[in-house]
Amino acid sequence: MPLNRVVRMVIKHHVKSWDEFTKLAESLEGNGEPVHVLFTGDKDEKGDSWCPYCVKAAPVVEDALKEAPEKSHFIAVEIDRPFWKDLNNPYRKDPRTNLVFLPTLLRWKSPQRLDGERVSNKDLVEMLLSDED
Repeated sequence: MPLNRVVRMVIKHHVKSWDEFTKLAESLEGNGEPVHVLFTGDKDEKGDSWCPYCVKAAPVVEDALKEAPEKSHFIAVEIDRPFWKDLNNPYRKDPRTNLVFLPTLLRWKSPQRLDGERVSNKDLVEMLLSDED
């Protein structure tokens, strides 16, 4: 690796419940660092998600994170299928998330978001994760 190459480090977090997610997201608010959240279907013992669009989006998001701003936070939220199928779950009902599709990638406390197949679009994902508003 050349010495002049800047290595950016995104701080990654991984949660599996609404309570874990909201506690973490609220703790990161107001620190001046961007917070991006990927809501995705949880994975089985082989590491495969039940959500086919999530499977397709995962490598795109992972690759785009290499270009995300230094000291930005990335929260991966895994949601199990029975919980997701409940139309009254908090991911769907809470106005801070207001999810309709999985996967959904968003900038926390911002209108910027991608959902469904759009999370597999490399250019859109890179644009959302960049430090430009």
